[in-house]
Amino acid sequence: MIDIVLKGRLIDGVSDKAIENGLVAIEGERIAYAGEASSFLVPEGTVVLTADTLLPGFIDCHAHLSGEENAGDFADGVLFGDQLMGAAYQVGILLDAGFTGIRDMSEAGFYLSRAQQRGILRSPRIMPGGKVLSITSGHVDMRPDMTKEAYNASDHNTRMCDGVDDCVLAVREQFRMGAQFIKICATGGVSSPTDRIDDVQFSPEELRAIVQEAKRHHNYVAAHCTGNEGAYQALLAGVECIEHGVMLTQREIDLMAEMDATLVTTLAIALGVAKIPTLPDWMKKKVEFVAECNKKTIEMARKAGIRIALGTDFGNGERTSYAKNGREFAAMTEAGMTPMEAIKAGTSNAAHLLMSDEVGVLAKGKLADVVLANGNPLEDITCIGDKESIVAVFLGGKRVK
Repeated sequence: MIDIVLKGRLIDGVSDKAIENGLVAIEGERIAYAGEASSFLVPEGTVVLTADTLLPGFIDCHAHLSGEENAGDFADGVLFGDQLMGAAYQVGILLDAGFTGIRDMSEAGFYLSRAQQRGILRSPRIMPGGKVLSITSGHVDMRPDMTKEAYNASDHNTRMCDGVDDCVLAVREQFRMGAQFIKICATGGVSSPTDRIDDVQFSPEELRAIVQEAKRHHNYVAAHCTGNEGAYQALLAGVECIEHGVMLTQREIDLMAEMDATLVTTLAIALGVAKIPTLPDWMKKKVEFVAECNKKTIEMARKAGIRIALGTDFGNGERTSYAKNGREFAAMTEAGMTPMEAIKAGTSNAAHLLMSDEVGVLAKGKLADVVLANGNPLEDITCIGDKESIVAVFLGGKRVK
């Protein structure tokens, strides 16, 4: 029995063209029909919702649910319990912005994902990766005033590990808590104080140990990569997903194409931060360089036919509001992608990294994760960049906005 029918321009997440007079019929948690409205007879009495555009639920493959922006002011908001409550609130904002799936890189994702699965949290589906792994003095080493042991014990977003044995232990710790992928830092980064963006982090032996341990858990490794040499070493070790990919060269692009590896964008930050006038000098030089390099990476990746998936790196701060998580779509077009390519990056391509063939596409038999939006994103991609333009959201057939 059909529960609800949705009508509007249909962008299914895989086709190159939209169906202007489209229809999606939902039965239970799944899609019973998706296609031309003229080819489906709507049962009498069925509730029908109409919007300008119907799209698959959006997926953010690079989220950090730290909750810090909504952790409150008690003890300066540093208590993990307060941060977790902040993150529990923030995931609802992501849902309102049309994001029905996210890949999270923090300890909070473990608890939030299980709460969502139990039906007690208003949230997108969450694929948790746990703490981000990096070397001492690497991209996640934000407190050089602390010992490594003290830092690892107190930080809920990152884990420093050195040497093969420690790296294997760190991976196993994440899987012990419920990780469904592993995130590492293979290069330096923009925001960290003790490294350069082109630093190579983790030795080849450490990288191979991390990847092999993840594969033993039937899983994969995603690597933060700004510099190209660290990205190359990560790919040689078997890393299947490159985050940011800021300074990639044709050598890395060719290897990614050969491996069928995925590139995750985070362009809204890469391009947007460079426009902030109040940055300290040491960071301003980094981010301006990053912005131009990132555009070149996207151009090479498109030419090579590499799978590109949407990621934001947003933290719900002043310039990274979850309500505007969809700004990544516009950032991708600013970097040269077409609106349809950007939409596929945030739907079917992103679903590949969730290791799911049931989301990211509007087709019969798939889970009914559907976004109803005002406007035509193929003409104005910014219409899916703010939660205010999202009319309704369905998650597994249930209307959650």
